[in-house]
Amino acid sequence: MDEAAQPKFDPEVSPLSKWWLRSVLMVMILGFAGLLAITMLSYRNAPPIPDVVVDARGETLFTGDQIRSGQAIFLRYGLMDNGTIWGHGAYLGPDFSAETLHQIGESLATSLAQQQFAKTLNALTPIETGSIRGQVAVTLKTNRFEPASDTLRLTAPEAIAYRAQTARWTSYFINPARNGGLAPKLITDPAELRDLTAFFCWTAWASVADRPGGGLFLHQQFSL
Repeated sequence: MDEAAQPKFDPEVSPLSKWWLRSVLMVMILGFAGLLAITMLSYRNAPPIPDVVVDARGETLFTGDQIRSGQAIFLRYGLMDNGTIWGHGAYLGPDFSAETLHQIGESLATSLAQQQFAKTLNALTPIETGSIRGQVAVTLKTNRFEPASDTLRLTAPEAIAYRAQTARWTSYFINPARNGGLAPKLITDPAELRDLTAFFCWTAWASVADRPGGGLFLHQQFSL
């Protein structure tokens, strides 16, 4: 057959099938629908931000406004490029939520060891350590959020642990030696550091507290 007589493909004369366009539209619709559904479920299952967080005596430790302000500060300084919250972010620095949870757990364990055995953590026997470990886990998992008053109540040892966190994170953001490459004295404003600490402590609480009705808001590994 003469080569000149064979039909040639001309994209202007032979357009793609209409099903290509339909398929693309269907994929886009299903994809966006899935993203919207995931977003709605995330907000519906999100841990609550309490209006106020108080200690065992009812004194205010920090507020929901401080938590939101701390989150805004976290984003303003681009800290997600340094460390993570709930495992989302860079790994140059720590997971701020996990590190805060660990520090609170250590402080809580130290307080319990002193109260119950009049010993330091390192001086406990294996059985005593197991007892303290179990009590710390139960204390941290117990959800003391009161929806009616929009209040989160912390135990006395938890409140002590929270108060120690501001100094810990102040050192982290001022000292460049062990902060994963952040600029020296990145955050020095005491109010910003308090709000940032409130945000970290809330993320720590949300990562381990039991959800009403069973299950967790999130899941964060904790170990002594």
